[in-house]
Amino acid sequence: MKQRIFTPQFCEDLEANINENLDKYNNPEFSWEDEARSQDAIRELSFEQPDLSGMMEYADNCLAANDFYAGKILFESYENLTPLHAAQSHFWQYLSHVVLYKYMCTRWAKGDGTQLTYNNVKEHWFYGQGRIRNWLEGLYWSFKCSAIKQEDGTYDYTYTQFLFSIQKLRDRGIGAATYVMSNPAAVRGILKFYMDELKKKDSDPASSVFDKHFEYRTDKCIQLINKLGGVIDIGVYSEEDFYNFLDDNREYIKSVGDRKKEKKERDEAMAAAGITSKKKKHKKNKKRKRK
Repeated sequence: MKQRIFTPQFCEDLEANINENLDKYNNPEFSWEDEARSQDAIRELSFEQPDLSGMMEYADNCLAANDFYAGKILFESYENLTPLHAAQSHFWQYLSHVVLYKYMCTRWAKGDGTQLTYNNVKEHWFYGQGRIRNWLEGLYWSFKCSAIKQEDGTYDYTYTQFLFSIQKLRDRGIGAATYVMSNPAAVRGILKFYMDELKKKDSDPASSVFDKHFEYRTDKCIQLINKLGGVIDIGVYSEEDFYNFLDDNREYIKSVGDRKKEKKERDEAMAAAGITSKKKKHKKNKKRKRK
């Protein structure tokens, strides 16, 4: 059977009507394919649809490791996917609504039995907060940018396994930076730096940039790469170049402290001095305008 996709217009209509369709998203047996066919909204591509049924074995959302194994099946099934097809949102929408619909419903089912909400669907079936949050496309690109193909045709998943071992790296760190996720050399260089620094933390904490505040300091790494991209063409950088760039800035990265604690201390100091923050002033002005 040939690979199929939805038409772009059908996908736009789906996203525009999430609230009206919530009952359907909470029914794993609902057929989006029948609905799309009734609107002549399915097109065939030139290659065969791979067998993705094995992903259901890893749909249980109680086990974090399942996401890696599900993503591995998806990536290896589409390892020859062209950049054009990989960039088409309606390709991933067809997979999430038809081929892998039961997988998606199971993966995002609420453990307490409550129904999926608008935000659940918007975030994972569509693009609530960017590429990495769209579940299937996010899985694919997480592998695409971190897996290294060997001479024998197999893949080295060392970086990929590390990326999946710390969920915040995917959904709030590297994954949230689209410019990084589209650059495999950047992803691998950053991940290698993280991995090496965490190894140092285990043996000699004081020598590691991640002796404290891992989340805040990894955020700073991404910010530094972003600033670098505003000055030079990072498309010519190798994995080693990105690694060395972060290593050269290790003292600056290590200077990052607990941002929440620092903000609280600033707010308390401003309050003691009778100074109102810009954010609070903005809220007050908005209230005045409403009146």
